Amino acid sequence: MSSYEQPRYSVVATAGAYEIRLYESYLAAETTVSGDVDSTGNTAFRRLAGFIFGRNAEGIRMNMTVPVTRQETNARTYRYRFVMESAYSESQLPRPLDDSVEIVRVPAGYYAAMRYRGGRNEGTYKRMEGRLLEALQRDGVATLGDPTNAVYDGPMKPPMLRRNEVLVPVAWQESSSVTAG
Repeated sequence: MSSYEQPRYSVVATAGAYEIRLYESYLAAETTVSGDVDSTGNTAFRRLAGFIFGRNAEGIRMNMTVPVTRQETNARTYRYRFVMESAYSESQLPRPLDDSVEIVRVPAGYYAAMRYRGGRNEGTYKRMEGRLLEALQRDGVATLGDPTNAVYDGPMKPPMLRRNEVLVPVAWQESSSVTAG
């Protein structure tokens, strides 16, 4: 289990290798970057880390949280998010100095989540994304948006111990294939 704060959720159902979670609403700092997946990650991390480590109007240093998420918004464009600490409300968060960083409220909702181990390998992520989407289709769970890659551990942790997830917003309703959590 991570020692970093993460968004609050409850597991409402499980099915094989995935679970359905109900997430509470939370705040996130977000930036969008165009390019290939490797170069966009470095750019996005510098922007978002700069914001939480003091590059904001008030010079406030905030704590790292997890996960760091990446979602492809269209061809070669990715949205990255850092979850904000729950101690901050919208009015308490400092204003980003970098215009490419904005604060957003992520609404509460149901998500299917499939956990996997390993490094930040795009091929592994895509394979796990495909498995989750196939399982949801098989189980009759409708998706409501695009998948997101969620990373919980930094590069210093050995890859075989790193927690990663594929998250997909879903229209949740009771299903005979998915058991209550």
